[in-house]
Amino acid sequence: MSEVETKEDAEPYAEDSVLTAVFGNHAEPKILAALLSEPDQDLNVTQISDLAGVSRKTVYEHLDRFVDLGLVEQPREVAGSKMYVIDTEDDAAEKLAEFEWEMIDRVADVRG
Repeated sequence: MSEVETKEDAEPYAEDSVLTAVFGNHAEPKILAALLSEPDQDLNVTQISDLAGVSRKTVYEHLDRFVDLGLVEQPREVAGSKMYVIDTEDDAAEKLAEFEWEMIDRVADVRG
């Protein structure tokens, strides 16, 4: 498993994501885009926050709903921190990932 890099000066991944382009500059698509960007990596709230470009508080406000919907799993804890990952075996999460890939070219064309 690779380390997830977080750089204070770097633009968060979700700022330019397809989900943000399609669904707007809202926390929910940013958090989902962050989790989809690391489908094989368990992430803690700080890492999700950094990738999504939203506060930790905002991540906490939405994660339980994503877990309840089955899009996200909380597979383990590391040093007292809950870890989260997109549930790649969930049909809806899989379709969301497929949607993201399908929209890449369309969004690129629109952005010009």
